Amino acid sequence: MNTEQRQILLRSKGKKSPSEMADNSDGLLDLLCNVVGVLVLVSSLAGVFAATSAINIQAPMKSETKKQFWTLQASEDGIWDLQPAINRMAELDRERANEVRLCENLLSPELEICNNNLDGWQKKEQINGVLMEINHEKGQLMRLNEPSVNSDDEELNQWLDNLMNKLKTEDKAVFIILESTGFKMYREIKKAARKNKIAIGWEPWYKGDPINFWGNSGRNMSIQ
Repeated sequence: MNTEQRQILLRSKGKKSPSEMADNSDGLLDLLCNVVGVLVLVSSLAGVFAATSAINIQAPMKSETKKQFWTLQASEDGIWDLQPAINRMAELDRERANEVRLCENLLSPELEICNNNLDGWQKKEQINGVLMEINHEKGQLMRLNEPSVNSDDEELNQWLDNLMNKLKTEDKAVFIILESTGFKMYREIKKAARKNKIAIGWEPWYKGDPINFWGNSGRNMSIQ
């Protein structure tokens, strides 16, 4: 991706408690971003990709960053690697955008027929324990019961070391969607990140809440 890349904003739906979920009013960052921004999952048929400023997110961390991110979700059961599903969602959205452009280049009545064919556009896939769904309105991720690596897996530390080595090579940070029961897993991720000098950020999350991708703006994000 180049300096004309787009943004994508993750926004949590459903329950929110100011006392328990501080700084969670606007949601999360799709960590497809680079130093200038990421892809937008647009909320209308005609609005394919919107150019905006660099994507941001707010979290109770120590310093700002504009690195690319790799996204994980942590609970007491283990860790879900969300990034493959995020990448697949962006790939499908590019395909959707191309179809929209093809329609926009047509004249009536072909334009109406093409738009009608696109009205029900929707993709749904399961990727490594993550349910991914995308349509014209938004993209959505939902972690399923089986994590990418279990909390009691003997290979947990090796799995994390391998991931952090990859992120170090690619000069990326790690971002954690943190459920209330996931602090043990968070500590393991943080230990591996510090060992490999990887920047780390997080945001609290309710178990069972989907992660929605929509909009074309973001917030400042800080990291440890």
